[in-house]
Amino acid sequence: MKKTVIVSSPGKLIIGGEHAVVYGRRALVTSIGMRLYMQLTVDENTDKQTEKHLLNFILHDTNQRYSIDLSESSDTQPIEIEAVIYVYNQFKSSLSETGVFNIEVRSEIPIGAGLGSSAAFSVCLVGCFHLLCYGKLCLEDINELAYKVECLFHGTPSGVDNTISTFGQSLLYSRVSKKHLNFRLSNLAIIDTGIPKSTKRMVGLVRSFVENTPEEGEKILNDIETCVDAMVEHPDEINELFQRNQQLLKHLGVSIVEIDQIVEILLKNSISTKITGAGGGGCLIALTSTFTKEQILE
Repeated sequence: MKKTVIVSSPGKLIIGGEHAVVYGRRALVTSIGMRLYMQLTVDENTDKQTEKHLLNFILHDTNQRYSIDLSESSDTQPIEIEAVIYVYNQFKSSLSETGVFNIEVRSEIPIGAGLGSSAAFSVCLVGCFHLLCYGKLCLEDINELAYKVECLFHGTPSGVDNTISTFGQSLLYSRVSKKHLNFRLSNLAIIDTGIPKSTKRMVGLVRSFVENTPEEGEKILNDIETCVDAMVEHPDEINELFQRNQQLLKHLGVSIVEIDQIVEILLKNSISTKITGAGGGGCLIALTSTFTKEQILE
């Protein structure tokens, strides 16, 4: 007998609060209209002589295909497969004794661009198994387990990515609280630098900075949180706050020469721009006013 479930989850933009949120400060984050879609089909095996769970996994966007025996998993698998194995083990007791799992993934979210692709993947993966086993979705439970999957990808993430990918909308988020907001920016552009970035490496770089210069580090983290609060309370000052937030991220060491050049060029044209996500590459966000896409590229 075959069972099929399909789920999707949005990508995200951090408007303000990158890295500071890892240290308990507030971040302003919103979901975006780019989604990851995942389909899980289980073909339950009636042959009790082979008590195995097999996995066929397809990432359509990168044309990656894997077939493994889930009972003979190892740590040498690609990170996506490690994630599947981890989630599978959490739900194993609720699954039939044998069968074939077919997972297909399609995504509109660029990988490694700071737009929450791994979080959307983690949330969808947990959501698929949750829906398969329980017939319904409990967002709180999905978010909790998706965070643990995110730890496989990024080490010690803040939890903001999986939370916004689970609940959507806009959030004022910290490790201890989340508040839904009616926060929208109609004049926002996402600029992909085309430079690969590593969230884990950037988080580690900031940790070294904060540990080695604790007084300066704490002040920068507090100033970033002040920017976030002002974005929520005084949206009319968002241009200046973007510039201030970007300078603070630069002081943390997560900007690079190419990003600095983009920010400088756009600022000369009165376009405020900042990193979104971990930095070191990936995407920037810009308050474009009346500029068209073609004018920004020029």
